[in-house]
Amino acid sequence: MGRRTSLRLGVSVAAIAMVATACSGSDDGGSSDSEGDSAATGGSFTLSGSEPEKLAPAADCYSADCSQILSTIFTSLVSVDAETQELEYGAAESIDSPDAKVWTVKLRPGMKFHNGEPVDAESYVRAWNYYAYGPNTTQVGFFLSPVQGYDDLQGKQPKAKELSGVKVVDDTTIEITLDEAFSQWPLIMSYAPAFIPMAQECFDDVQACNEQPIGTGPYQMSEPWQHNESVTMEKWEDYEGDDPANADSIEMLMYADLKTAFRDWQAGNLDIVDGVDPSQVEQAQAEAGERWLSVDDGSYTGLGFPTYIDMFDDVRIRRALSMAIDRETIADRILMGQSTPAMDYIAPFVPGSRDDACEYCVYDPEEAKRLFDEAGGIPGNTVTIFFNNDGGHEGWTQAVGEGWKNVLGLDYELASIPFTPWLNTLDEGKSPGAYRQSWIPDYPSPENYLDPMYGEGSANYSRYQSDEFLRLIAEADAAPSIEEGIPIYQEAADVALEDLQVAPLFFGKTEIVYSERLDNVNYDPLQQILLGEISVTG
Repeated sequence: MGRRTSLRLGVSVAAIAMVATACSGSDDGGSSDSEGDSAATGGSFTLSGSEPEKLAPAADCYSADCSQILSTIFTSLVSVDAETQELEYGAAESIDSPDAKVWTVKLRPGMKFHNGEPVDAESYVRAWNYYAYGPNTTQVGFFLSPVQGYDDLQGKQPKAKELSGVKVVDDTTIEITLDEAFSQWPLIMSYAPAFIPMAQECFDDVQACNEQPIGTGPYQMSEPWQHNESVTMEKWEDYEGDDPANADSIEMLMYADLKTAFRDWQAGNLDIVDGVDPSQVEQAQAEAGERWLSVDDGSYTGLGFPTYIDMFDDVRIRRALSMAIDRETIADRILMGQSTPAMDYIAPFVPGSRDDACEYCVYDPEEAKRLFDEAGGIPGNTVTIFFNNDGGHEGWTQAVGEGWKNVLGLDYELASIPFTPWLNTLDEGKSPGAYRQSWIPDYPSPENYLDPMYGEGSANYSRYQSDEFLRLIAEADAAPSIEEGIPIYQEAADVALEDLQVAPLFFGKTEIVYSERLDNVNYDPLQQILLGEISVTG
């Protein structure tokens, strides 16, 4: 199977809210009607966002803001319940396979695009072919890489224009053949931007559709995208799906700064702030009260030790550096509770995550010093920490360096540049030292936290190589079911954690505040804020 590659990296501590389990002001992850009555309908509300990179084609969406919009105006084939981890069907009635290699997708009949076109098998297949076709250079077309024929669509002069492994059986049935058995495939299909359909009108004029996408969901864009200002979505009265649409309209206002958004919320000019700046967390908690959500968002931060730098070649040095980091203190005092210490590569909301997987992530100054001295220390006694300087990482990286100084007697240097050149430097294998590693998951599988960063994915910036790790990933991929693959993925994680070329540091949280006008504000791991469920009460 062609390995999936990904660039889904978080820029900042405060803005990496893509996947979560609820840990909020109420037991269910958000507010609810205290009397248990059905949600009120009608009214309008606003929420904060930032300028999306694109809205069409959907496969050019790989950020939280465009994903929030697309998940509101489209109905995805399938989603995953954050608490039960069960598949919940939307536009699909079923996704089945006898062997995890040939999959049959049965679509819900009768669904339509906002322009009246039928949502049929052809609308999905033409979208997937467009997303996967290399010259179209879509950001998330690689999600289709396990499908037969994907490689023939790549390069400057592709051998084909359509995926040989995708076939329209009839108006409501699609057959997908993968290169190899892959039990996690239904989970991958829950990542909506890579699998939502494309109306023929959009296929004929993608640029026009970027300004005003033609969706399939309970809300439609009522007017073109007002760049750097707003996106407005209105309830679509002809929607026949099961997803709720309570408010009449929703307006996402674009902010370049989280602090400004919170001040607008304080002034009553904004109903929801999606992501509170760390400097405003305590104030937001105090002012919002029960209208404050603190959500484990599944984002991950680690520290990479690239072994193409000689000082990191000895595993004892890597383990010593990791055990000299006081993760709990940094999370509480530097990150203001917006992160929790990571003891695994796999985030807590994902089945298979463990809170004791990483033996060398426990703060143990004595053992760290012993290992460090046993390995003969580091030549020059100085370590560089490399990170992007546009995401609020100065505080915790300095705290890591101070820990090394106090425990191991090391000197440290902080080296930082903006996100894009920083990412390019990592991609080229030119990090000047230990580096910040981050990840925002695409779907709730252990595989998504492992293979992209420690296998053959494009985010393996430490250049980690392990035949045993790759063997276990392949074995888990081919497991008969999603559940049967989990313990094998855990074995793969154990191999990488033992080698520790990347040390887990933190799992992130995102903070949300909302106004007294709103009720039933909830956060979902894959769909973010469930905008359609929100009711306007004032």
